[in-house]
Amino acid sequence: MDLKKFLPKKDDADKKEYFWSLIVEPGWVQAGIWRIEGEKAQIVLYSPPFSWEVEEDLVTAADNALSSAIQGFPDSLAEPQKTVFGVTSSWVSEGQIKAEYLSKIKVVCSELSLTPIGFVVLPEAIAHLIKAEEGSPLNAVVLGVYKEILEITFFKLGSLLGTTEVSRSVSVVDDVAEGLVRFGVKDPIPSRILLYNGREGELEEVRQSLLRVNWEDDTRLRFLHTPKVEIIEAREKIFAVSLAGASEMASVTSVESLKTESDSLKTEEEEKE
Repeated sequence: MDLKKFLPKKDDADKKEYFWSLIVEPGWVQAGIWRIEGEKAQIVLYSPPFSWEVEEDLVTAADNALSSAIQGFPDSLAEPQKTVFGVTSSWVSEGQIKAEYLSKIKVVCSELSLTPIGFVVLPEAIAHLIKAEEGSPLNAVVLGVYKEILEITFFKLGSLLGTTEVSRSVSVVDDVAEGLVRFGVKDPIPSRILLYNGREGELEEVRQSLLRVNWEDDTRLRFLHTPKVEIIEAREKIFAVSLAGASEMASVTSVESLKTESDSLKTEEEEKE
């Protein structure tokens, strides 16, 4: 989808328009507010992740995330409606959100008065963010850690080699190894693993488990050296989705967080002075 058509019209160019990012993962929802300033996506406010289990909980969790994120947003500014969704790879097929998941998003938008303007896939958005921040294409395994599944995405020099979904067992190490073997790559696997979900405490446990592994014991896998295992924080996911959405709309190349409402989130009237 071409998001450029959702930019303000020329007559409104002097007004700042604000957008939602809404991340929907298995078990977690998180929201953020951003705007475009020159070549930057500016993150204004964001919520912590809120949990959900069954479909009936999703709207409530999304509402809680939006309500949390909007706290501190000036009354003088129009609240956002246009929304970029961040979703997992399993929700997408052939560049489109699968019908069963699209129906969930439509319910959320209808119930919460949101206008969907596009979506980004979380691992790809994370890769985009890393490239913007580090200045080089991502060479890593990106791992979504959820209650019932692991979603493993393989990037080599910025190119997406594929994604696989592994059902969780008692051993996260065995699950990661199984997923990596499925890619069937003959070259060494990138020695960097990025973990994400909505519960950073669990991610630290997974991180420690992966750091304790002697990968040389598994003859099916070949790393150049012991992998570095990093956690993608919840706020970084908001940065990633917002940057990816903004980049589709304008010539945006970087993302930043505004410090505080008082010194950075100025009203339109203040900016005109």
